[in-house]
Amino acid sequence: MGEASESREALASFLDLIKQVDSEFLGEERRVSEASDIAEGEHMLLHLVKAALDVWVDNDATRPRFAPLASPVLKWGGEGSDNPAHCAPLDPSRRYLIRGRMKNEVYISFTVYTGKREGDWNDGVISAMNHTEFEIGSDGRFEIPIGTQARVDALHMEPGKPNCIISRHYWEGETCGMADPENTVELDIECLDAPGYPRPLGPSRLAQKLEAAMNFIRGQTLDRPATPDPRTQPEWFSLVPNQLPKPMKWVPSEGGGAGAIDNAYCAGLVVLAPDQALVVESRWPECVYANVMFWNRFQQAPDYRYRSCSLNRSQMKADAEGRFRFVVAHEDPGVPNWIDTEGHATGMLYWRFLLPEGDIEQPKCTVVPLTDVPQD
Repeated sequence: MGEASESREALASFLDLIKQVDSEFLGEERRVSEASDIAEGEHMLLHLVKAALDVWVDNDATRPRFAPLASPVLKWGGEGSDNPAHCAPLDPSRRYLIRGRMKNEVYISFTVYTGKREGDWNDGVISAMNHTEFEIGSDGRFEIPIGTQARVDALHMEPGKPNCIISRHYWEGETCGMADPENTVELDIECLDAPGYPRPLGPSRLAQKLEAAMNFIRGQTLDRPATPDPRTQPEWFSLVPNQLPKPMKWVPSEGGGAGAIDNAYCAGLVVLAPDQALVVESRWPECVYANVMFWNRFQQAPDYRYRSCSLNRSQMKADAEGRFRFVVAHEDPGVPNWIDTEGHATGMLYWRFLLPEGDIEQPKCTVVPLTDVPQD
């Protein structure tokens, strides 16, 4: 193969993968047949392509940067309305230094993941630190080294395998964190060992980067089972519609993935007719942050800039003991706590509890006619 044709062939393979995801992942085998569902899935796919190019093509482990994984206009894989995430590729033969500043966030963490191939992070967690585990100055500034050896004051990578790092910043205010223009992430990463120059890209290097982007896209789509196997589902996820299990702490062995080790999760499918509502009752636990939100079938949140599709503890109306009731419905049921489905007949509820203490109550769920939603 000529050198010039190497990148051309890689680009052709990349475009073929997009077509394959459109026809197969968004096809009959996965019960995607309605025109509206197909269009929504294709919109998600475009967001996935955007993330793949930003993280794996226009980024380089010799001079990495934290590229966004989620925003109000970057929706795939289950973004949170209060918590932007960023990702940078790492080379385990090099050393790095993270510099950042904690301002009005309630939580910050960094997690190093590994995978089987570049662009894949599904082999689990190598190391992680949250804001309670690294030193923060009086001005909120901090530095975290990344190396190959495990240390209590640093992150480390796994030699001989692909590595990447994901940062997470959480806010918990009356406005969704990512919808508030006052909330900004101050964050940088520097390669300390002979950084080099990531551009211009030659044919071979561009082909390698496109392969990483394809691994990423494939891992979020075609590599996922068409029908979830109940035997491999984490206990905190309910495949029974309109029921929620007991929240549980996430562990990396639950199918891999890029969860946060400080999170307890609770999730379940939602299926509602146009005239139905799901009434959910529970109580907030002691924790650093808590939230519940609605996702469509492609793990995209509705537009939380304009819709009430996500409720954290500052947004949820609760009593003095932290007990609350909210309603999931396609239209406003006239109650203080409403989760807007954006008109989706199917989707899921997803809860996050960061650094929880003690027991977390299992939510109680009841499907009722929209006209019978309790108003008190």
